[in-house]
Amino acid sequence: MSGFLLDLFRHPHPIVVHFPIALIVVAAAYDLITVVRHREIPPGRGLLLWLVAAAGAALAVATGPEHDARGISAWFEPHERLADVTLILTLIVAAWRLWAVWRHRPVGGAVKKTAYAILSLSAAVAVLVSGYYGGQMVYEEAIGVSMNGNLVHPPIPGSHGEHD
Repeated sequence: MSGFLLDLFRHPHPIVVHFPIALIVVAAAYDLITVVRHREIPPGRGLLLWLVAAAGAALAVATGPEHDARGISAWFEPHERLADVTLILTLIVAAWRLWAVWRHRPVGGAVKKTAYAILSLSAAVAVLVSGYYGGQMVYEEAIGVSMNGNLVHPPIPGSHGEHD
């Protein structure tokens, strides 16, 4: 098996995680433009972005290699919590859009549009901050980074997979 495929199966998180980051930010930007330019948000426009973003966020959370960082990184807990918040917000936005499509009604009215926009932008902020913390773990603490087959910063024995 090639090196890329082997890494994909052993360490999918760094490969998977970039898709929901991009999709959530693009979907939120699209929503913001739509909210500013129109009286209502057509339920079907942008729906696919949010559905794929939600699926990608779920996959990113599921593939997070917590065993690499638990106990050795101050960034792990905020990264994990914000990833969960991102997933929840993304699922809420996608569900809201699906509900609007099912009801054949756009998201309209100042209060609903504002609430929707806040949720959408909150998902984008959460994914960006979570990504920042993930980057801190990799680029500042070398979490999950190997050199000559050995982890640069190996996990602390006994902290593998513990939860608060």
